Amino acid sequence: MKKSFAAFCMLTLCSLLIMNVGIAMAAEPGYERISYATQVVPTVDGAWTSPDEWTDGDITILSEDVEFRSTWEFADAVMTRFLVEFFSDNTTDVGDYWQMCIDGDQSGGTAPQTGDFRIDIVGHETLTVYEGDGEGWTEITPDPADIQWNNSISDSPTNSTPHWILELMISKNAGVVQMGILWNFRLAVYDESSTAGVLAWPPTAQDVPDGYGVENYSSEAIPEGFGIAVIVLLSSAAVVVGFYLRKRSRTENYYSTKTGNMGFTP
Repeated sequence: MKKSFAAFCMLTLCSLLIMNVGIAMAAEPGYERISYATQVVPTVDGAWTSPDEWTDGDITILSEDVEFRSTWEFADAVMTRFLVEFFSDNTTDVGDYWQMCIDGDQSGGTAPQTGDFRIDIVGHETLTVYEGDGEGWTEITPDPADIQWNNSISDSPTNSTPHWILELMISKNAGVVQMGILWNFRLAVYDESSTAGVLAWPPTAQDVPDGYGVENYSSEAIPEGFGIAVIVLLSSAAVVVGFYLRKRSRTENYYSTKTGNMGFTP
């Protein structure tokens, strides 16, 4: 009975530790991030509508010129939202693009498969969506509500110099682009006026899902380190386990003293 209780406590601890951590499947090593729960629902207008609009998203640095954030929300559908800022780009070129490649079920592969998607926004005006077909990409037509986006040249709380900003919102489970709780992706930007070429996270090929990064999630608001709820639960479980082990140790020591069996091993 005692061993069963100890095992239960340890299982509880392990469950608490992994409940907010995704297990990466086929993905580029070293490229994982977390999307936290939306606290301020942003207006998808291609700019920071308010100073706190995107402070609930964890920042990922794509390069010294590009950073992005994301949050997710469970409403009528599960929505994932991204903000991308391209600090060094303030020109409008027909060849500019934002791109997101998605492996919705983390199945990986060396070529795009069914369930892999590619979203291209070219020239800051045209959105095109593709799905994998086993060899490459085939264009598909989403409903307007599936993907909402906007971009503009604007300043922001992170950079006072006007630059291109993209806001992108995708329905994860109600549209043609389907994503699991955990999913993999590659985010790329390109400024036709720059010699920097394509900047991407991870810096891998768009057509190889094995090289995408992992989008984990947390049901909490963005924390200062561990989320407070997880800390409290872990602490409580640790207290229970610690109390049980101390009690067991004292009982066994008492038994050893009374019987003269000082070499007792639990």
